[in-house]
Amino acid sequence: MSANVAATAPRQVVHVERWPSEAPLLALVVLASPALWALLGITIVGLLYALLLGLFFFFVHLAFITHLRGSAVRLGPEQLPELHSRVVELARAAGLAEEPEAYLLEAGGNLNALATKFLRGRMIVLFSDLLEACGEDRAARDMVIGHEIGHLRSGHLDWYLLTAPGRLLPFLGSAYSRACERTCDRWGAALCGDAAGAVRGLTILAAGSAHAGRINPRAFAAQQRHLDTGWMTLGRWLSAYPPLSERLALLDPALTVGLPANRRGTRRAAAILAALVLLPALGVVLGGYLWSRALAGLAELGGEGWSARPRITDPEQIEMFRLLVGAHQTEIEQVLREHLAAGGALPDSESELAAIWDGARPDQDFPDDPFTGDSYGWISIGGRSGLLYSAGPDGETATADDIDYELDFEGEAGG
Repeated sequence: MSANVAATAPRQVVHVERWPSEAPLLALVVLASPALWALLGITIVGLLYALLLGLFFFFVHLAFITHLRGSAVRLGPEQLPELHSRVVELARAAGLAEEPEAYLLEAGGNLNALATKFLRGRMIVLFSDLLEACGEDRAARDMVIGHEIGHLRSGHLDWYLLTAPGRLLPFLGSAYSRACERTCDRWGAALCGDAAGAVRGLTILAAGSAHAGRINPRAFAAQQRHLDTGWMTLGRWLSAYPPLSERLALLDPALTVGLPANRRGTRRAAAILAALVLLPALGVVLGGYLWSRALAGLAELGGEGWSARPRITDPEQIEMFRLLVGAHQTEIEQVLREHLAAGGALPDSESELAAIWDGARPDQDFPDDPFTGDSYGWISIGGRSGLLYSAGPDGETATADDIDYELDFEGEAGG
């Protein structure tokens, strides 16, 4: 079929099967997205960052749509009518209920096209350099237009905000994007009505207008063999677009007849992922196990009642600390007596006791128990009595070696 046969009278609505993995991958994206949104919403900060990023991307897109509608050329009956009518015809052939807005945009030599949306508006953008590269090859041009219409027809732009977290997930999001691109290549080929023209359209994307006519499609499709390594396969899994050499072969499987199948790359990429993910995970598990064993060993060395504080066993040090505890208890008793004489009440907790001390001795820090380095314990017994106590040499309270000091202010003046 010649390059110009594709531009024919309006045809019946065509039907295209989605790429087999597109629907299952979309289901995974839809399932993953609410969970990821929930993770972001666990903290106010995470949700705030998500909202700020959403606003940022919205206004960036708004700026692009404003540029598009104000500076690109919108196709219509009075603006490039032949190209506009072809967009309308292909949109109707695809079964779109409403034709999309279509724009011609100069993009500095970029050979590309895209489909986008803003609120309820759907639009396709054809880069002028790509159309110039297609020249009089209408089938190649229709492949480009049909591919973008395929995105709209397949609903690839719908519910984008809700599914954005899943679409951005490495491997999953990129796999779904590649499946969508393969589906749209099918739409482009079906709408242009010329399999060879569809291949030429992809060849122009790869080599440009000056060289596309001299490209050997079979040799280009065979370049996939250079991607049959572990690292190259991993790179393909992370890419949102299939390689053009692969897309060419999918449109025309005859191009790869007789070529060896790519199998080593998948196995090696899986091994690389296992090394990058499983080995660190095993290291974390092993480190946690060793740490727990170390803690258990320390607990055994400490015996019953082991704590992070070492037990004091030196008799001279114990005696010195006992004398210091006695001095502290006497001084705390004096502060409480002054507090009661001034009309105050006994404290109910250690923090209230420390506050009374700070009010009476602002130039002195509240003394700490020398056996633990923490505050002394305090229990209000009732009325005007209380128990001030030290943890003692073992560093643990409520044990036999606690040093208790009972205070009884009944019958004293004040209060």
